Amino acid sequence: MKKDLKVSLLLAAICFVGGLFLVPYQFKSLQSMLPEEFQAAIDSLTMPFPIIMIISAIQLAVVSFFISYIGIKLARKVGFTLPVFDSLMKKEKVQFNNSGVILAIVFGVITGFAIIGADRFYYQHKIEAIAQANPEFSWLGLVAGVLYGGVFEELLMRLLFMSLVVWIFMKITRKNYETLNSIFFWIAIILAAALFAIGHFPATEAVFGELNTTLIIRSFLLNGLGGIFFGYLYWKKGLEYAILAHMFTHISMQLIWIPILY
Repeated sequence: MKKDLKVSLLLAAICFVGGLFLVPYQFKSLQSMLPEEFQAAIDSLTMPFPIIMIISAIQLAVVSFFISYIGIKLARKVGFTLPVFDSLMKKEKVQFNNSGVILAIVFGVITGFAIIGADRFYYQHKIEAIAQANPEFSWLGLVAGVLYGGVFEELLMRLLFMSLVVWIFMKITRKNYETLNSIFFWIAIILAAALFAIGHFPATEAVFGELNTTLIIRSFLLNGLGGIFFGYLYWKKGLEYAILAHMFTHISMQLIWIPILY
């Protein structure tokens, strides 16, 4: 129990740092994409911006702590692992799975290309707003993507949601981790990926002013692909490798694919 508490506190601390970068990044994105809405948001602020950043970061840290703690308990019940974090808490030598690291980097780079490349080579010909967009490298986007996307979103979608789905399947089928049919793990992976894509619908509608069939398919394709990769890594290698792949998605987008394709 004490080990799980320490891991949860560590993850919450990481998310707190990510939260400090998230709000500035959101405001910067709003300013570039929706200047009128940005000005309205600025005018509606009732407290200094640094205070808003700190409050938002604290809220994210608190939510992350509870998500992590509950998710870890579920993960241990269904056989999912956190090998690196567990080694840290035991003060053991941390040993990374080399194949897991390589796979995480490859999956992250592929996902990053899919997200940037799909808009560059296909969706800009279908959606005018994408055609007019000119993505640029952003340090805020990189740090927020790595710490918020890479950590918090994996805690929510993989550690908590995917573990919960598998746990429910185990209860329904009365099987344990070793005997549960792999199809149930794939269902959990796909459900988590689909939910992640659906979670982007409000932001998509806000940016494009509508939510049509093309945008819905785009959201499922671009967000769902990564979700399947990350879910597979969580299942087969451990949470840290899903986090690493998600991080490299944002790293490759910012440092490789945006500079090359734009």
